[in-house]
Amino acid sequence: MKQPDRITNAFTALREQMLSLAERITGNRDDAADAVQDAFVKLWQQRGRYENSSHARGAGMMTVRTTSIDMARKNSHNSDVSLDQVAEAIEDVNDNDRSLAYLQVRHIIDNYLSDNQRLIIDLREMQGLEFEDIARRMNMTAANVRVELSRARRRVREIYQSRNMEKTL
Repeated sequence: MKQPDRITNAFTALREQMLSLAERITGNRDDAADAVQDAFVKLWQQRGRYENSSHARGAGMMTVRTTSIDMARKNSHNSDVSLDQVAEAIEDVNDNDRSLAYLQVRHIIDNYLSDNQRLIIDLREMQGLEFEDIARRMNMTAANVRVELSRARRRVREIYQSRNMEKTL
């Protein structure tokens, strides 16, 4: 499948879920539609980065989430959407869908990790940089980057699993 088709298919398949997520975050259907459209444009510009449809769907949901949060923050002077409401909207997402589970993990990364751990995860997992490149950027050794990445992954895994355990009880 061509790269553009992956992006288009991801947005078509998840449009209602994306709109729902964006509306919970922004508090407004029109802003939600704008956020989804902006996310599509952002992904279209980077369409060559997606290896498969699953990757494109996950990136699509993540981009809608961040675009919606940015829009909610930008409009916060006109709206009474709090960051707590944003967090609740993300936590309410259905665990069964891989894309939505990705959002929960991203929420954990954004809210429970140190700035260094968050940056290391983004550089390694999202941008695909090598340990040495990350170490140079952060003025650390590659070994320290590996240790921090390992700690960050463990923390995310523990929080994610404990949340899922709470839901099943």
